[in-house]
Amino acid sequence: MPRFLLRVQMPDRPGALGLVASRIGAVGGDIISIAITERTEGRVVDEFVVELASQQLVQLLRSEVHEVDGVSVEDIVPVSPATAGET
Repeated sequence: MPRFLLRVQMPDRPGALGLVASRIGAVGGDIISIAITERTEGRVVDEFVVELASQQLVQLLRSEVHEVDGVSVEDIVPVSPATAGET
């Protein structure tokens, strides 16, 4: 399955991460890893490595995540398993 690095900016509040994870799951995405890369003034930037059934689901993933209040998608880029931290 293709893997993607999904970089999102969201409010630093309880439940925000869970809402984003639910939207990823809604498109059949499997979260491989999560990293918090920035945290400032009530906002965080998180990076998810996500497996999707196909490349065609990327736009749907972007739309679903964007539906979460206060969340913006900064980038979605393909990654290889080695880049995603697996050997």
